[in-house]
Amino acid sequence: MILKAVIVEDESSSREILRNYLTKYCKNVDVLGEAASVKDGIELIAKTKPDIVFLDVEMPFGNAFDLLDQLPDRSFETVFVTAYNSYALEALNNHAAYYLMKPINIDELIKAVSYVTEIKEKENALEDQVLKSKMTKAEGKI
Repeated sequence: MILKAVIVEDESSSREILRNYLTKYCKNVDVLGEAASVKDGIELIAKTKPDIVFLDVEMPFGNAFDLLDQLPDRSFETVFVTAYNSYALEALNNHAAYYLMKPINIDELIKAVSYVTEIKEKENALEDQVLKSKMTKAEGKI
């Protein structure tokens, strides 16, 4: 399964490293775009509708939680990527799929992507079951 991804990170070098790692080690991830601020991140997520968002916590003019608060109907999984472990509990309270510490450990990145892939595959299977059930019920009424 190909995961559509977005990176929201204010540091250009960190965005580049993450993008390069994803390209090299996570072949099922397609990075649709990158943003350097909360505002640009919200716009990019709304435009691209990703499966996974790699999200830095601290950014100028806001933080990751400000971004998530402005996106109440989230269909994406969030992987926090930060140098601060002090945000882990708040990240979990915001339904984080994974919490990566900088500098990024490639094995942990691969685990995060595998975990999100598994979540998305289960969601798709459940949606297929619901759709088949609805179709079966509709056919019975004809």
